[in-house]
Amino acid sequence: MIRRKPKVGGHYLSDMDTTDHQPSTIDHFSFIHVADIHVGTPRSFRFAPAWNDNWETARRQIIDLEPDFLIVGGDMTRDGSTHCFELEQVKQDFDALPFPVHVIPGNHEVGNKYSRGAPMSIQPEFLDRYASVFGPSEWSFDVGSVRFSGCNAFILGSGLPDERILRDWLVEQAGRPAPDQHVWVIHPGLFADDFQERDWDPVEDRRPWYFALDNKPRHFLWNVFKETGTTIVISAHIHCQRLVRYDGIDIHFAPSTAFSQWKDRWVDGDPSLGFLHFLVDGTSISHEFVKLEESSHRKGYGPGGNPAPDVRDYSLAWESPSVDPDEN
Repeated sequence: MIRRKPKVGGHYLSDMDTTDHQPSTIDHFSFIHVADIHVGTPRSFRFAPAWNDNWETARRQIIDLEPDFLIVGGDMTRDGSTHCFELEQVKQDFDALPFPVHVIPGNHEVGNKYSRGAPMSIQPEFLDRYASVFGPSEWSFDVGSVRFSGCNAFILGSGLPDERILRDWLVEQAGRPAPDQHVWVIHPGLFADDFQERDWDPVEDRRPWYFALDNKPRHFLWNVFKETGTTIVISAHIHCQRLVRYDGIDIHFAPSTAFSQWKDRWVDGDPSLGFLHFLVDGTSISHEFVKLEESSHRKGYGPGGNPAPDVRDYSLAWESPSVDPDEN
């Protein structure tokens, strides 16, 4: 097992040197959150070139905005959980950006919400593969009076060995002096519709179950948020923008740059493609949604969803050599 030791203090940025990329002032700076970009490869059993195009558009817009750093809220890849090549490809892309990049994994990097016997559920093999490229999934750093923390919340409720590591780290965060502002980043939604909802049935209510944390992990994480002085939580995974304020904390459901989902689920949801731009001005944090300037409609190939490796047809690949899953 690859040791996934969480990062506390300082910056973990995909092994990038951050010494030359600090905000010009610690009280006035900006950051961008982008998620669910789903960059894939034509060497795979499936490929959506439009999603890669959309990331290139978002990437250009993000660079033009000149943020002090970028946070990527998971699902950077199409099939990074089984294709190390995809993880390496997108990491090289992030490393080439002119500002630091902080990353947490999504289900397309480390597996879906845990379900016993499901081949694409979160599992040690996927966690190790991600860690071999990006390092720790958990990190925390301060910029002035604002703290930023991220974690792989999919581990909670899995019963995997990494769950104890994550829970211990989260308890450690709760023991630190609280900052003036604290931004937490996770990939799954804290909930599907509202905080007090019941646990969803994984068969009858598959999509809300798939998108949201169950009650016990949600309340455990929420207690950590409250004890760490959290003011903002940013999640992804659902691909529909929404802002909910609960118990004094702003909960952002972040948009995707690749494709939208659940546009008819919430009356206050916005399925537009884009990303979130945050401005820190002293003790306040404001945000704006930045819509993609253009959306690609190029056609690709292959199935959607989360097919298991044994049902994938790599002969469909547009480019050679195709990805060899046995080598990843």
